[in-house]
Amino acid sequence: MKGKLLLVVALLAIFLLSAGCTNQGPKEEKVVVVSGHPEWKPVMWKQEEKIVGIGPEVVEKVFSELGFKVDSRYVGPWDMVQLKAKEGEVDAIVALYKNKDREQYLFYSVPYTVDPIEVFTKKGNEFSLQGPESLFGKKGLATIGDSYGQEIDDLILDGKLQVTRVDSPEQAFALLEKGEGEYFLYSLYSGKRVIAENNLTDIYESGVISQQKFYIGISKKSPIAELLPEINSILDKYNRDGTIQEIVQKY
Repeated sequence: MKGKLLLVVALLAIFLLSAGCTNQGPKEEKVVVVSGHPEWKPVMWKQEEKIVGIGPEVVEKVFSELGFKVDSRYVGPWDMVQLKAKEGEVDAIVALYKNKDREQYLFYSVPYTVDPIEVFTKKGNEFSLQGPESLFGKKGLATIGDSYGQEIDDLILDGKLQVTRVDSPEQAFALLEKGEGEYFLYSLYSGKRVIAENNLTDIYESGVISQQKFYIGISKKSPIAELLPEINSILDKYNRDGTIQEIVQKY
């Protein structure tokens, strides 16, 4: 009788193990926390408490291939997004330009799209744009935390370009209209959207001053940093097969 009881217990244990009925519980879902600029349409912008747009969609597609669910969160203004990535609270920034300061705390993917930087002025105050030198001696405006490529960033840092940082593109355009700034540096596509959404009729596009590439920025403190080769491989595939272009055209 004792032998039969031991046999039943052994068979029951084998059954439970084969059925997955152990104390380990269900497998945990892998989640990557990402964020981005809240006012940079169509690449990324805040919608309720999420960051949506081209960048989040590209990132979600990439990480789904790697078995991750993407949590694209609004975590605050752009300078706060970068700080949280620096501290490792955000695993990745969905889209940003490359500069020396950010490279200290981020690993960069291969680029996946291009963003023209426009010089916006007030109609009647426009000027001929021949390059960064055309802005020397003029009162400029820029949004807090934004980069415009290493060359422009260095000119701002050196004081050759004198810019006042403001909280939002809406604020910058309002200052332009009041004559409190002579130009505003901003993304061409994002700026055009703000102009259309706010029916701004006194703003002029003086010209593109630089073409900046967008990358995914991976926090050096995030465990997903080790996946950078795989991320780059997927992005390269998307650039070749037209997947990126299809996403861009949706917006």
